[in-house]
Amino acid sequence: MQVYIVKNAGFCAGVKRALNMAEKTADEPGTWHSLGPLVHNAAVIDYLKDRGINPVDDLKLLKDKNSGIIIRSHGVGSDIIKTAGGMGIKIIDATCPLVSKVHKTVQFLLQEDYEIFIFGDINHPEVIGILGWCDNKATVINEISQTNNLDKYRKIALVSQTTKDEEKFYEIARALCTKAEEVRIFNTICSATRKRVEQTLEICRQVDMMLVIGDKQSSNTATLTKECLGTGVKTIQIENAEEIEMQWFAGVSKAGITAGASTPDWIIKEVLDRMTAYDEKENQELNQATEEQEVQQNQESEPANDLQSEVVEDQGVQNQEESFATMEAEMADIASPGKGDVIKGTVVQVNDDEVMVDVGGKSEGLIPLREISSQEVNSAREIVQVGDEIEVLVLKWDDDGNILLSKKKVDTKRAMDKLEDVFNEGRTVLGKVTGSVKGGLLVDIGITSFLPASHIGDGYVKNLEEYIGREMEFNIIEFNRNKRRGSQVVISRKELAEEEKRQKREEFWNSIETGQIRLGKVKRIIDYGAFLDLGGYEGLLHISELDYRRIPHPSDVLTEGEEIEVYILGVDREKDRVSLSRKKLMKSPWEVVMDKYSEGEIIKGKVVRTATFGAFIEVEPGVDGLVHISQLADYRVDKPENVVEVGQEVNVKILSIDNEQKRISLSIKEAQVDVEAQEVEEYLQKQDDMTEETGGEAVEPEVVEINETEEVAEISEPDDKETEEVAEISEANDNETEEVAEMTEPVDSEESTSPEESTPSE
Repeated sequence: MQVYIVKNAGFCAGVKRALNMAEKTADEPGTWHSLGPLVHNAAVIDYLKDRGINPVDDLKLLKDKNSGIIIRSHGVGSDIIKTAGGMGIKIIDATCPLVSKVHKTVQFLLQEDYEIFIFGDINHPEVIGILGWCDNKATVINEISQTNNLDKYRKIALVSQTTKDEEKFYEIARALCTKAEEVRIFNTICSATRKRVEQTLEICRQVDMMLVIGDKQSSNTATLTKECLGTGVKTIQIENAEEIEMQWFAGVSKAGITAGASTPDWIIKEVLDRMTAYDEKENQELNQATEEQEVQQNQESEPANDLQSEVVEDQGVQNQEESFATMEAEMADIASPGKGDVIKGTVVQVNDDEVMVDVGGKSEGLIPLREISSQEVNSAREIVQVGDEIEVLVLKWDDDGNILLSKKKVDTKRAMDKLEDVFNEGRTVLGKVTGSVKGGLLVDIGITSFLPASHIGDGYVKNLEEYIGREMEFNIIEFNRNKRRGSQVVISRKELAEEEKRQKREEFWNSIETGQIRLGKVKRIIDYGAFLDLGGYEGLLHISELDYRRIPHPSDVLTEGEEIEVYILGVDREKDRVSLSRKKLMKSPWEVVMDKYSEGEIIKGKVVRTATFGAFIEVEPGVDGLVHISQLADYRVDKPENVVEVGQEVNVKILSIDNEQKRISLSIKEAQVDVEAQEVEEYLQKQDDMTEETGGEAVEPEVVEINETEEVAEISEPDDKETEEVAEISEANDNETEEVAEMTEPVDSEESTSPEESTPSE
């Protein structure tokens, strides 16, 4: 069974944005809720509940002063946002940018005295939110029949719920053109919704069955289901994979999957996996039936094969007996290796748990993994490869006549011989630390030796694990071949470390100078600073030289083992003292601000304190800017604490930077306006890019007969840039004045007093 998936199925950009904002907010301090379900999908709501975000229907239920709300993607009325702000509730606005544009459109139309019509479901949260932005002074239309008995108006404007059917929207638009002198049409339907429907219908024409995935409460999912059913293809709407019944796919060779804008990717994947599992099961049953048929055919031809097999077996027995006789004759002339013999062999096969070695004389021996190396290994392949020539010790012959060999014992004996010479001559040996045990480290020097913790260096070692994997020189301080308990070889680095330290210290004092920049390693942190190893010398970096800003404790900016660059302030060899500075290598906070920021820029900052006249925002460590109380919000604020709280991260716009006075003026109010405008622009640009990829077809001009007068309604289907749409209605009445109804997109600028009109061509 082939499965086709609609390209734009599932989350739209607006829903993804809302979910991402909710996930980030879940990690913020305080108690967070969504005002109503964030999206129309029960699985997503359950997921958010697990993250601590529960939906509430009434702001009065938020009694915790640290509570905050997330405005869902459908949006809410302006009155709710003002109420929440007045209650001091933190607000995260996850309204879809396209829905926010509808809000601003109806707000503008209300000011311009238009009779507003909304194409949508009156009970849908998005429509309820749109009504809230025009003081509920709009008429909601869901069927074209509702336009029949409308009165005549001077000016009419039409907007739409973003998830509605576009064809039906234009039918209502044509009907409204007869109801007013001036009609303005704003196609606010999401282009992703249109593309999802178009792609779904295209797949419906290619498949035997269509699955529509989405919540029962989802408006756009219901629209998809209706469109699929309209093609005549078998269509079933489900919420998740658990609702699938396998008998649905009986006789289906091609199936399609589409999903509403509030359906998450993981649910779509689960549905696809369930359908794939059905397809695999069907193939398995088909293969089983084929195998049974082949077995039956083979059984019918068995008698003829039996006779041929008997002849072959007789010949095989005769050849086998001759081979055995030849082999025994050759083996008799070759002496077998005995227990304890050290012999050479060639590796002929390597497995993870054993190695097979050709030791000559038609003999092959086995080396089990435990006898490969004195070091712990997970696979024999780490030590030897096929073709290697190695020396092995014969351990024994097992009951099956196999030779059991050991490579480890041969290597250990040779290593011990060399180490004994090193010990007697007082030389050093190179080794690699392989692990830690109680009281010290294990080191591979050909065999496993023991390095006591007190002999790792010239002082106390706090963390033994940091030495694992290092290669170093060692002295052998104890060697005993006959020792049965404990390590036969004990090593030390103490004397070597002391000598290395003396040499480094001498080199340090010969090279150190004031003004140098040196790399130092933080050895230990104390209340008033940190000691740094500069390579042969430990210097004190005082807390006052850590940063330009006040540091409560050095551990706030430093960690033990960290390497940092420091500036040499002064050198006094007589007193064995070197003065260090970290902040000397850093720009001052104001230098950072002047280089990094400019007036008009929007940045993130953290509220560090509030006052009666505003709030102070940390722009950079050590530099705070002021948001005056008048710049906190676009409504009157009695107390800064009602809008922001200490520790909160906010977006602010830089109004001015005074380098001489070291002052920065900021605005939260203007930052919010700019950010919202940018989000809408980016969102619409994204929709434009998607449209350019798929292309679009304009609706052909139509001639409509109204009141026995020929009227021409030209409606150009909008591209994703929401190009102005103009509908012209000309009425020829003797010398009456020509009446024109224009349909245009809203002007984005809030400062405009009237929308930009486009002049229709004659």
